[in-house]
Amino acid sequence: MLITIEEFRHRVANDTVGLVSRLQEETGRYGGAEAEAWESSFTKLSRAFQAPSFQSLHLFFGSRGNLALEYQMPAASSWADVVLLGRHEAAPAAVIIELKDWTTAADKPGKAEGLIDRAGRQELHPSDQVRGYTEYCRRFHSAIEQPARVHGCVLFTHQVYTHAYTSIPNDVLTRDYPIFTTAEEDVGSKFPDFFRDRLTEPDEEFALRFATGHYRQQRGFIAQIGAQILDPKSTPFELLDNQRRAFALCKAVVDECFLSPVSRAEPKKRVVIVNGPPGSGKSAIAARLWASLVTDDHLPDGDVVFTTTSQSQNSNWSSIFDQLAAEGGQGLVRKATIVTPVTTQKVGQLRKQHGAGFLADATAWRTNLQLIRNLGIEFRDASRDGQNLVTIVDEAHSLINPEHDAGRGQFGFVTGLGPQAYHIIRTSKLTVFLLDPAQGFRERENTTVAEIAEWSRELGAGEPELISLEGSQFRCGGSAEYVTWVESVLGGGPVSKNQVLASGWQSAISLERPQNVIEFPSLALPEPTLRAAEDSPVYGSKRYIASASFDFQIFETPIELENALRSRLSEGNSVRLLSSYSRKWKTRGTTAPHDLPPSMQDFCEPYGESNHTALWSRVWNFVPRKGTDYTAFIRAAPGSRMADDPLCEVGCPYAVRGFDYDYVGILWLDDLLWRAGKWTIRYESVHEGGFLHLLNRARGEQASDGAENRELMRRVTQAYRILLTRALRGVYLWVPDEQTRSHLTDSLTAPT
Repeated sequence: MLITIEEFRHRVANDTVGLVSRLQEETGRYGGAEAEAWESSFTKLSRAFQAPSFQSLHLFFGSRGNLALEYQMPAASSWADVVLLGRHEAAPAAVIIELKDWTTAADKPGKAEGLIDRAGRQELHPSDQVRGYTEYCRRFHSAIEQPARVHGCVLFTHQVYTHAYTSIPNDVLTRDYPIFTTAEEDVGSKFPDFFRDRLTEPDEEFALRFATGHYRQQRGFIAQIGAQILDPKSTPFELLDNQRRAFALCKAVVDECFLSPVSRAEPKKRVVIVNGPPGSGKSAIAARLWASLVTDDHLPDGDVVFTTTSQSQNSNWSSIFDQLAAEGGQGLVRKATIVTPVTTQKVGQLRKQHGAGFLADATAWRTNLQLIRNLGIEFRDASRDGQNLVTIVDEAHSLINPEHDAGRGQFGFVTGLGPQAYHIIRTSKLTVFLLDPAQGFRERENTTVAEIAEWSRELGAGEPELISLEGSQFRCGGSAEYVTWVESVLGGGPVSKNQVLASGWQSAISLERPQNVIEFPSLALPEPTLRAAEDSPVYGSKRYIASASFDFQIFETPIELENALRSRLSEGNSVRLLSSYSRKWKTRGTTAPHDLPPSMQDFCEPYGESNHTALWSRVWNFVPRKGTDYTAFIRAAPGSRMADDPLCEVGCPYAVRGFDYDYVGILWLDDLLWRAGKWTIRYESVHEGGFLHLLNRARGEQASDGAENRELMRRVTQAYRILLTRALRGVYLWVPDEQTRSHLTDSLTAPT
């Protein structure tokens, strides 16, 4: 919403309720608490602009100065509180202000730059938040071209205590993105002085361009990042064997689309589907393909978009690109939810006009989509037909199709306007989907290869190019046979068959560690540290070691499992604890879950030790920053508890899907048990929110082998398949149930 500062001041003084109501209509955010925060913050912001010492600066704006309130970043789900727009020294300029109505007196410096300690919880520093908005606009806003400039600052509107925020480790950060308060010294001199050096006269034309701007990649900036990915001296994304074939096939389609004589005149729309099991190198192909395209000067102009399908993938790929870019790379990673033609907020507005049922029927999504077009409603930025040159979708098995019941709900996009994959194809000239259908374990993750092919034909892209990575394996000691064994075991295969398959992967595992995996917490791969089998230490009730290069062990107690992992950690390996959804996430939203008593933590597991019962406790992967940032667990981000101890939390399948570590320790608890020669699900121990409806339907079935129970079994075993295929060098299991542990042990024993 773009208004003049004069109008803003007038409305704050005379009609704050009306101003807030207008903002609610613009943003679709109707919460009472948010409305109160707006009203309080805007009153204080207006007072800051009206201070006597601010008047000389403010006069430059007069009635023409422009102010954007609740400005949504182009093609993103983030909103900046306030953006002031104008010129300085003959160049267009914008200043983004992050408002914080926080109580700050008890806050402490954070553990790392970009963090602040609030009530014992490491939160995102507001200066780092505004830095993100500023860098995003500099890199990806169509109105920001040289010599236009973007600046940022923070305004605290409640308390004036800022020492904790400006101290080490955030002293440099707050010099670049300073913090101001409503104290007289700030309002009277520091705040206006900041603007006097950055924004000094109106520019209505630029203000309008900014307010209506769209997402646009700077080719030079992204080419710099692409070059780093392709650098043979440092890249962790080198390709081997079948990966190289898949990459070459993708590049051949690119040439057909854009570089042939015919396509140069009229680019040909195409779709590629790369299908491969866990560890086959799909993400490495995605990264290399993206990098090769953004550095190719022969391609026509257009954005090459890297799209993710989950919060975990989004936060971690964003962190990788940001690290490669030094700053501002997060905007290269786009969420799949943003390709829907209109936002959920816009639908709220439309339903006020056309009724509560407007666009509600997801089965009629094609009719709904045409209705939107007929009404002349402009599609949002990121959802215009054919706007992207190429879209690369990693982990595409998580895409949602609302044609099916499980794909309908509150997922951050308008399900009544159709499948995510359909819109990704519609908005791109070339779309590359990389997927493994067996990893889509939540009910809503329901897009099939056949459906993608159907939409490809419907949208004029013809039959998709199908590329298989079957047989490739760059985790699990490089053994595709190991994955086959895992699938047989989880599929309920007989012990005799499992033993034969086990002998295959035990003998076939490569003695050299694969070098083309995506590894965390750093982008650089450490040197292999192979151990001979006879040098492997023995841990208590260890049951089995598979081979010298892939270490598969089963334990009877969690402390033995933990000790084994800590030994691997001391050797310089990356390690994680993982589990299926067999325990409730009791600590979700807790400020300091690690400091809770054992009985209040998510995992509080009794086990027998020296003739007495002991307790072993842990929390689920802690997700700070409003529950969207998984980098704390995945990458052991600086300032997190995981940075101090990578075994202090347990990761879930959703968080770790698509990532790998040298060694993983898996807590195989009581949701999936071996009974009477088959797998059995214990309903009481299934807590994955993504298939609770399925769980309830399975419970209601009279037959334990009915359709709903079979589907539930498929989903639960898919979660274990994900966990069992995360490791590069070794999988350690704690299996407290004796029958289940015996079955797994028997399935490992080579036949005589």
